[in-house]
Amino acid sequence: MAGIYLHIPFCKKKCFYCDFYVSLALRHKAAFIEKLKKELKYRKKFLNKETVQTIYFGGGTPSVLSGNEISDIIAVIYEHFSVAQKPEITLEANPDDLSKEYLKELKTTKINRLSIGIQSFFDDDLKLMNRRHTAKEAYDCVVNAKSAGFLNITGDLIYGLPKMDGEKWQKNLTIFSQLEIPHLSAYHLTYEQGTVFYKFRKNGKILEIGEENSEEQFRLLRKFAQANGYEHYEISNFAKPGYYSQHNSAYWQEKKYLGLGPSAHSYNGSQRIKNSALLKEYLNCEAKDLTQEIENLSKKDKYNEYIITSLRTIWGVSTKKITQSYGIHFTEKFYKNIRKYIDTGHIVRECDKFSLTEKGLFISDKITEDLYLI
Repeated sequence: MAGIYLHIPFCKKKCFYCDFYVSLALRHKAAFIEKLKKELKYRKKFLNKETVQTIYFGGGTPSVLSGNEISDIIAVIYEHFSVAQKPEITLEANPDDLSKEYLKELKTTKINRLSIGIQSFFDDDLKLMNRRHTAKEAYDCVVNAKSAGFLNITGDLIYGLPKMDGEKWQKNLTIFSQLEIPHLSAYHLTYEQGTVFYKFRKNGKILEIGEENSEEQFRLLRKFAQANGYEHYEISNFAKPGYYSQHNSAYWQEKKYLGLGPSAHSYNGSQRIKNSALLKEYLNCEAKDLTQEIENLSKKDKYNEYIITSLRTIWGVSTKKITQSYGIHFTEKFYKNIRKYIDTGHIVRECDKFSLTEKGLFISDKITEDLYLI
């Protein structure tokens, strides 16, 4: 099984925390869609006829696309790829785009999962992040989406915001539970270089919250998940049974995927490929010239990626998998580097599976760094 990711780069305005490639030039939308269709046709052999189980419209803000535009793109995928009988097809959306009329339009397409960028249910937080929706729109769009028949919904929330404390974060989680959304993606704010927030912090315009407050908010998140029946299946992802993100899970389980659009990445099992990053370059290139970088992955590269992705998940790292895929030498290295974290209670071992404890989740980056083979 494989996946297709479509990077829709357009935004009406850019959020202050965002470091993804986006464009505010919506006037190029029609030209972009035509180029995207051409790229789909040109790269139809990339997945080697593997069945496409997931299709994901990410961005950017894919909800700037009309229902007809979405259907046209999906039709090209069905024409040139082998698609599963019941694929998961996700659309990322901003709350203010999800009007009752637009939701009705989406129901005429094959979209069957919505990923809604809520981020917060408080207007002051949304203003701080330069989001273009209100707290009321965030709440109402979920109600309207469910009324329209969209039951497979995930919502994004951000914690660790400047001035956010545990009480306010708990209120966000309480509202989320009232809406009975079956999947939650919760991300701690990071200050990525080049973002507005990074500049604000550097200039002292905003202050990063302390480590103790960050840990408190993460513990509240874990407690909320356990109390409300969400399975914590990846560091930032929580789902009711049966509602795991199939598309993102495929990334973490080393399945092949084709990425299309500016700055999109692809993986075919032996190579990682990156597209031209800028919309202007993407529109002006021939389909055959869109690839900007090709990385041929060595056995060590693939081992490192397996460790980094698997340790983040509920499935953990399997030493049986390491031995079978990479060799006993890699297994021995893994045992040597992981032992101290078992002794300190950061890692738990069950047969051949090694996974993070709650204690380990707080230093996951440090652990994966130590396991990384240079």
